[in-house]
Amino acid sequence: MQYLKDEVRNSIVEEALKQFKELGFKDTSIRGIAKNSGTSVGNIYKYFDSKEDIYESLIGSVYHKLMDYIKQFNEVELNEKAETIFFGLMEKILEIFNENSTEISILLNKSQGSKYEKCKNEFVDFITRIVTATMKYELSLQGKTLKDNFIIYLVSNSLVESIAIVLENREDGTEVRKLILNLIDIFFTDMKNKLDSEIL
Repeated sequence: MQYLKDEVRNSIVEEALKQFKELGFKDTSIRGIAKNSGTSVGNIYKYFDSKEDIYESLIGSVYHKLMDYIKQFNEVELNEKAETIFFGLMEKILEIFNENSTEISILLNKSQGSKYEKCKNEFVDFITRIVTATMKYELSLQGKTLKDNFIIYLVSNSLVESIAIVLENREDGTEVRKLILNLIDIFFTDMKNKLDSEIL
């Protein structure tokens, strides 16, 4: 009996994930999930309270996992050991991307109407903050200061948008990881030269 319940729940979850990826949160309906998963609307409500509840169980858990690592980035003290810690945390984040590329694609591309619809901005702000703090620290060692971080914001925004496009078009976790690392390299290598006009 438990096996059947698990099978029904898994079928609902699998179909919901497909619908959220294809239609987005706003246009996905309980009725559509029921129809395509071969169950009834009433049966879905035995497992989930609402569409929001399904979304939370699929997407929310991945979002919170990412945010946990993001918070750890914010707690790192900037010194000569910071870069090693940042790389370790980045590896953990890339593991989440590898294991949950569909969920993160939905989060970044199809969250309109959900409580996560502003998550792209959160990720842009996070990257901008970390890169700005790192640049300021590195420049301070040379007796220089950063006048403005607008270029860092633009680059961070471009990176998040590019990652969203990668996730929408590629499903293989290993390929996604490689593409994201390439993007980080393209956008952030030699950042000091890109900021040349903003350094005092």
